[in-house]
Amino acid sequence: MADAPDLELLESLQLRFAMVSTLEQMQKLVSTLLVPLLDKLDACSAAVKTKIISLLSQVNKKLKGYPQATLPMGVLLESAFSRDSTAYSQSFRLMYITMASERADSEQLVAAIPLLLDGIHQRPVAHSKSLAVALLTSVWRCATLTDEQLRSFKFADNHHRGEVLLRLAKDVLLLSLALQSSENGVPMVGAGLSISGQSVITNEGKAPWMTDGEVLRQVKLNVARIVGSEQAFPIEMPDTIHEQRFLALVCGSGDAYFPPVSSLCEDSLKRMRAANCESPSFIGGVLELLLGSLPETSADDRRQPVTPGLKLKLFGYLNRSSMAAAMFPQWLQVIFQSLFGQGTSNKLRRQAMQFLHWVIRMAPVEQITRAAPVLLQGVRKVLTELTSSTSASIDGDVIRGSAYVAWGMLAKRVPALVISNLSHLKELFGAFAMESANVRLSIQESLLAMLPAYESSPLDEATGEQLLEFLQQQLVSSDVRQTRYCALRYAISAFPFARMEARWLCVLGLADSEREIRALAQSGLVIAPTLVSTECGRLPVLEEAIRFLHLRVMSSATIPRLCAGNPLVYSGVVGFGRSLILASGMAQSRARAESTLEPDIIDLEAINEFSELATALQRESMQTALTGLYTDGTFAKSPLSMWADVVGYALTVPSLSDSPAAMSQSLMCIVELLSLSPVDASLAFFAQRQKFKAALSARDPVVQQRSMQALSVVYAARLYSDARTSLDSVDVELWNGQTATYLKELAAVVGGPADSRTLDERQGAILAVGHISHGLCVARMALGGGESSWSDLGLSDLGLALEQAQAVLLASMAVASKTTSHPMILSALCVAIGEMGKSGLTGATGAVAQEAMAAVVEVLKNTTDAKVQDAAYSALASLALGKEELAAGFIEFLQASVKAATKKQIDVHFKIGEALAVALGRFKCTLVGVGWIFPIEPAAVYGESGLEANGAAIDVLLELVTGKMAVSPSPQDRQAAVVWILSLVQFCPRLAALTRWLSKLHTCLCSLVTDRDEFTQEAASKTLGLVYDMGDAGLKDDLVHSLMSLFGGASSSQSVRQRIESDEPLLEQESLGQTPDGRAVNTTYKSILSLASDMQKPSLVYQFMQLATHTAVWSSRRGAAYGFATIIERARESMQPHLKGIVPRLYRYTFDPSPQTRAAMTGIWRALLGPGLASAAEGGAAAGRSEWAASGTSVVEAHWAGIMDECLGSMGQREWRVRESGCSALAGAVRGARAELVVPFLERMWRMSFRALDDIKGSVRDAGLAACQALAAATVAWCTPRGTPRGTPRGTREAAREAARDAQALAVLGVVVPFLVDSGAVSDAEDVRAFSLGLLLRLCRSSGPYLAASASAPAIAERLLESLSSMEPQAANYLTFHAESHDVTVDQLEAARLGAVKASPIMQGIELVLEGLTPASMAALAPRLQAIVRRGLGLPTRAGCARAIVYLCVKRADLVRPHAAGLVKAISGSLTEPSAVQRQAWAAAIGFMAPMLSPAVFRSLVRHVEKTYVDRHDEDVRGVCGLVFEQLALRCPERLRAAAAAAATADDAAAGARAAASLVLLGCWDASEPVREAFRCAWRELTLGSGSGLAESCAEELLALPLAFLAGDSWPRRTQGAAAIADLARVLERAARAQPGGGGAAARALGALADRALPELVRASQGRVWPGKAQVLECLVLVCTAAAAAAATAAAAAAAAAAAAAAGHGAAAMPRAVGELLLREMPRGDPAYRRSVVAHFCALVEAVPALDMYAEASAVLLDVIASGMGSAASGADEEEPLHRPLQLVLVAAAVRALLLALPKSRVLAEEEAAAAARVLCAAATDGVWNIRVASLECLQALVESCCVGPGRDGLVRALDVPRVLHAIGVCAAEGKYVAVRTAALGALEAVLGSLPLIERVLGPSATTAHETLDLLASDPVPSIADRAKDARAKSDR
Repeated sequence: MADAPDLELLESLQLRFAMVSTLEQMQKLVSTLLVPLLDKLDACSAAVKTKIISLLSQVNKKLKGYPQATLPMGVLLESAFSRDSTAYSQSFRLMYITMASERADSEQLVAAIPLLLDGIHQRPVAHSKSLAVALLTSVWRCATLTDEQLRSFKFADNHHRGEVLLRLAKDVLLLSLALQSSENGVPMVGAGLSISGQSVITNEGKAPWMTDGEVLRQVKLNVARIVGSEQAFPIEMPDTIHEQRFLALVCGSGDAYFPPVSSLCEDSLKRMRAANCESPSFIGGVLELLLGSLPETSADDRRQPVTPGLKLKLFGYLNRSSMAAAMFPQWLQVIFQSLFGQGTSNKLRRQAMQFLHWVIRMAPVEQITRAAPVLLQGVRKVLTELTSSTSASIDGDVIRGSAYVAWGMLAKRVPALVISNLSHLKELFGAFAMESANVRLSIQESLLAMLPAYESSPLDEATGEQLLEFLQQQLVSSDVRQTRYCALRYAISAFPFARMEARWLCVLGLADSEREIRALAQSGLVIAPTLVSTECGRLPVLEEAIRFLHLRVMSSATIPRLCAGNPLVYSGVVGFGRSLILASGMAQSRARAESTLEPDIIDLEAINEFSELATALQRESMQTALTGLYTDGTFAKSPLSMWADVVGYALTVPSLSDSPAAMSQSLMCIVELLSLSPVDASLAFFAQRQKFKAALSARDPVVQQRSMQALSVVYAARLYSDARTSLDSVDVELWNGQTATYLKELAAVVGGPADSRTLDERQGAILAVGHISHGLCVARMALGGGESSWSDLGLSDLGLALEQAQAVLLASMAVASKTTSHPMILSALCVAIGEMGKSGLTGATGAVAQEAMAAVVEVLKNTTDAKVQDAAYSALASLALGKEELAAGFIEFLQASVKAATKKQIDVHFKIGEALAVALGRFKCTLVGVGWIFPIEPAAVYGESGLEANGAAIDVLLELVTGKMAVSPSPQDRQAAVVWILSLVQFCPRLAALTRWLSKLHTCLCSLVTDRDEFTQEAASKTLGLVYDMGDAGLKDDLVHSLMSLFGGASSSQSVRQRIESDEPLLEQESLGQTPDGRAVNTTYKSILSLASDMQKPSLVYQFMQLATHTAVWSSRRGAAYGFATIIERARESMQPHLKGIVPRLYRYTFDPSPQTRAAMTGIWRALLGPGLASAAEGGAAAGRSEWAASGTSVVEAHWAGIMDECLGSMGQREWRVRESGCSALAGAVRGARAELVVPFLERMWRMSFRALDDIKGSVRDAGLAACQALAAATVAWCTPRGTPRGTPRGTREAAREAARDAQALAVLGVVVPFLVDSGAVSDAEDVRAFSLGLLLRLCRSSGPYLAASASAPAIAERLLESLSSMEPQAANYLTFHAESHDVTVDQLEAARLGAVKASPIMQGIELVLEGLTPASMAALAPRLQAIVRRGLGLPTRAGCARAIVYLCVKRADLVRPHAAGLVKAISGSLTEPSAVQRQAWAAAIGFMAPMLSPAVFRSLVRHVEKTYVDRHDEDVRGVCGLVFEQLALRCPERLRAAAAAAATADDAAAGARAAASLVLLGCWDASEPVREAFRCAWRELTLGSGSGLAESCAEELLALPLAFLAGDSWPRRTQGAAAIADLARVLERAARAQPGGGGAAARALGALADRALPELVRASQGRVWPGKAQVLECLVLVCTAAAAAAATAAAAAAAAAAAAAAGHGAAAMPRAVGELLLREMPRGDPAYRRSVVAHFCALVEAVPALDMYAEASAVLLDVIASGMGSAASGADEEEPLHRPLQLVLVAAAVRALLLALPKSRVLAEEEAAAAARVLCAAATDGVWNIRVASLECLQALVESCCVGPGRDGLVRALDVPRVLHAIGVCAAEGKYVAVRTAALGALEAVLGSLPLIERVLGPSATTAHETLDLLASDPVPSIADRAKDARAKSDR
């Protein structure tokens, strides 16, 4: 047969396997035959296959009996993966591979891991299970993997290996403890796993880690170490690999069963780069973990979601990923599964809600639109479920609040979801009442988020009405503050401003109890300026708005507090209606082509301010709007009538009549309505005059005043209307009857007794008389052209009544002026006389008018009340207005009253100025025109001539002012002069009478500018601008030339420029006066006229001169520079050619440190940049101009170079103000500037800013700090990456913008970083240094990618390291030198300083820089680090350098490896520095770099440390050597172990490691405990897992340093060397005893040790006694006894005779020599030393039983006992208190040594026995208890040795048994120590045992023995008594 040879061969193999009897045989057969047998299965016949299978079955059975046998794993893997095999044979191979993984050693397992990974990747899926189990078994059984082993996996070269490992690792890290099968037989699948995946990693549940938690923990730990290792997965591998690593470690970090696994994964995650949350693959992996596999995945491959705890971690990545928000529908599934899935929790729901918020914000519109209905349904479901829950909790509130917020955010993104259905809105509003206070805030946030949906999409009419009705219901009826607030917000924002229903809700909101809601309601009623200027169409239609307000006011409301009867609501109605009327009127006026008035900011602000009309435009606008409301031709049917009803409503409702605020507003609107509307309106109110009269007694003076004004108007309008057409139509009865009677009644009240009426009634009557009289006189004058009388009108009775009332009033005034009257009455009298005076005091002569004026003057003289003074001055002005002839006397009085005013009463001057403007300007004064309240034109009353100003009086006044008051020595006169001029030119700007005075006024004001008084200077400056503005072109030129002539006589611009350039004083030093603090005003041309010089326009010298005058005296008044801004605005066109020169300097002036200068220059700057400049006519200087002039920012950019030169140049000037303004201007310019503009000036900016930061002036330093901060903020902003995440598609334009931004950032860093590093951080100024370092830290945090791409990172790191010391607080240095005085050790202080370094922000910045290093930058950094190590100053710097190196080793080991040798060399030279903390830091750095060193460098390091340890004797240096070796053992123990294991070879490669091992062993016995502990830690790591292997293989090398120390001259080093040798001998002795047969490597090593060490130990033990010699003797005895024991064991082994001969050479003779040496040492030294020698002798003779040295030892020991007993008894050396105890201890030890030295192989000589018995009996009799015990035990042994056996008669005699018995009896009688009596009983038993021999030799001795025995039989200790009784019984027998 063809198969016969194969079958015969298989038979022989089967026989060979059957004959296996040893492990070696089995190992050899399996290694050579197993793989060929498996290969044979692929091509053989069925018979052969059957035979092979039978043979393999036999092999399997045999292998079970040899668990130590290993299988050829590498060959098996090669066979399995390198050939095409049948499935049948492959299954056998996989089985044996799994078995091999369970038996292989670590090296085989490490080599097999890459092959297994390749096999899993390449082989079919069916084989993956076995291979995965083998792989995980290999990982489990591997010891700690070294960096070299991890790199040997070569994942970087074969990415598939890494992918396979990471896939399995993720499953393993997700695996939990053993999972049982479910009830239906289907295995339970762990969270995050699939059935197939779990089956693969658990071998269908059969893997050992499925039943043993410790095994699973170890598997997970090893897997996590591999996954988290940067050696296994270098940083240059693809991002997808690192993402899989990250995911696997995240899975491990969520392990709740094994905290070490979780901690290890967390640490690895911290060391890794942050995950890219915009990577599709990473986010896909996260979503897969959260959701599991897709539903269409097969059941076996479908993954389950991970545990809730892990989900919480994963949500942290989703919540910051825009990519996750774009992956639909996965994000929808995640949200719903987390909210409603099985096993969810509140924490998971909270995370899901956060993710929902993120998705709503970030998801694409089309996705969120599709998912919106589903999301909304889910949100409502969350609210429903949590509402139904009975247990309220904080988590529940948070989740509900988040759900509400999500609802609002969803509506904001998808407005169509809620805009057509108000149910969402209603439901949210309804939730306010049901939710807690915490949730209400979220509901409010939701509603406000939903609001833009209603803003962007207009509501249809029906929905709008429904919403308004609902909002009003919420606003009115809800008690929840948030409900009302949100309702009001919706009313304001969801409806256009023109929707009056919404405005009505705002009006109702004004009555709310919450201030916040009232403020919101008020904001909803504010009319924006744009609604007037550009968006008039958005205003409500005025007629419709008035009708709406009328309807709401007149209709009754169900809630009183929200109807128009509420003062707050009514005030809102009136205020909004008036604002609407005024705004509409302004819009109409502005739209009219013929209108010359343009609203300014004051007019626009007045729209929303409920104040009296202050300008002609406001009056015109109000009149236009009110006239427009008079639409139907009849007042009753017009909207104007409705407005009249609204404003008159307060007169009819008691609740409003009692409210001063409501009444005041109502009456003001009524007065405006009466005065600016057609006369019909006044006639309509005439019927309500009784209501006005009722207000006469009101307590509010404003209400009284305005009601009387209204009454005056209606009377005048009615009379004028009645008599205008025909006198016959005048109602005589009304006027001569009712009105005359009413006036008489009022006169009676005025003239009656003061106590008959209340104060308010008298005041009201006085005001009524004045106002009614004035109104009636105005009507009379209008009817008769000013010439008619009352009799001409047929109203004589009325006229008589008026004259009588006037007389009564004047009489009362005369009386009041001479008596003490109430200020209210005086004020009312003045007002009334003033009102009557406006119409010329009806029927009064000039004398009467003079008397009235005199009475008012008298009041002014006697009063100090401000209100009375105001009324009095107004009355005087009105009198002069009514009668021109009174003006002269008025002026004289005012001149006199000025002298009575004090310098501080500036308000008096303004009051007088206004009065003069009214009195002399008459109706040409704006104050008079605006204050006219009658619906009759003033021209009809006073005639055209009566409207003209009083020119003659003005001439008199101005002559007085310019000729006398302006040059008066009285400061009050000068103040009054300038204020009077200011009032005239300001309130009468178009007065012709002033034109001829402009030149004189100019000269006068120029002189007043130089006044010492600040106020006078200020007022003169303002007035000069106004005067200049009033002149025509010719006059302006004349004024300029006069100014030039006045200030130096220059007549041309050239002469001006020459004087400017010469820096000559413009005036004398004191000519411009002084500031209030006495400092002279700066007057040089360069400082005052520099702007005008640059502009080269003489006319502007005038304006800037006024401005410069204000430099030192400006106050906070905004109007101080108003005139100059106006001048510049009008002269803008002429300034265009000079802008290039003026803008830079003017820009700097706007930052002047003086607030006054800054405010003025800011006004000029704004005027320069006004709209006129941008819209200037084309051509000329404006040709080709761009639109840069339209805004300040663009102007700065257009003149950037000039502004920078100006700012930077100013920062170096001598004047501190200039430096400060330059700094501030630079800070303002840099904010918001573009980088390309700044980069050319950037270095100069920083240099000058730092210079200012160190300025001598404090304010300049502050400005410099602001400039530095602005530059820093801009630099950080420019250098912060804003690129799109990787993987996001970008177009060409976006890519170009990104590239430009990157280039810009690099350019900025290229300027800033070198400057900060080379100049700023090393500056001598502390502030500059601190700021530079702070900015460097900010750049490190924000600009990492850019810094990594730049070459600045090494310099930054170096400078930051150096700054750690320079920035350390001085207190730390102080404490360093005074630590002891503060009870702080130096080590504690240094540890605290080191802790501060670790926590320092600077250290964090260093770490950020290091994290971004590249190989090139690391190459530049390494020499810098070496320099710091060698020459760095300060503990913080050096400690920081060490920490930086460690950080690099942990984070970027690949970068450190090429430079590790140089760094280690530098650090090794710094190991001996004084600081212990720093030495420890250096040691740690060396430990981290040691694995990266080459063998040669490693040897050099070890030699250097050894030399340092050997050469230096101080403890600190020895300690650092121990720390270095501790770190080496911790960080690279495998390197030391591997090299030490090769110590048997003589190659130099292992010499370093052998020296290291010897030094570590020696250091373990250092004299210092900390040093010793460090070395012992290193030794433990070095010998970890090897037991005594290192000692056995390297015994001779380990002895090198200990023997050298032993041979040295230093006693401590001798002691240390001996201790190390002893320790090594103990290890070898234990190993030798453990080895079977005693002939192993340990015995050989121990013999070698004895051969080398014993001679040196003997040599060291000779000579004098020195401290520590006892330890050397101990070592000598230990080595000797150990070697002797090993030799004896080896000799006893018959199979190892030759080995015994080799090992025991000289060992037999050595114990005796050692014993003799010890005997020689016993008499020497102090008792302690002698006792230790005796103890060592005891150990020697005890360990070597065959040693017989009794003959030599007895003499010495007996002498020691005798002398010791004598010395103790005599009390020698009493000066040493421990002498006697030590002597006694020595005697006890000597007795024990004598006992041990008794020969075992011979009988003592009689002399020896006698001597011993004599001394022992004496010691037993006289010694202390321990000596007695030892002596009795020795006597017992002596008796047993001498009295047992034939021929012992002589020895019995020599013993002197009676003496022995005596000693025993003495000890037996000892009543204190049980041990003594027990020992006595033992000795007595020995005597009794030999009693027949003793009695035969010595005669009867039993009596003494029995007596002693009877004594012991009665002992109180039962054990002694029982033994004694037994002995007596035995003796009796």
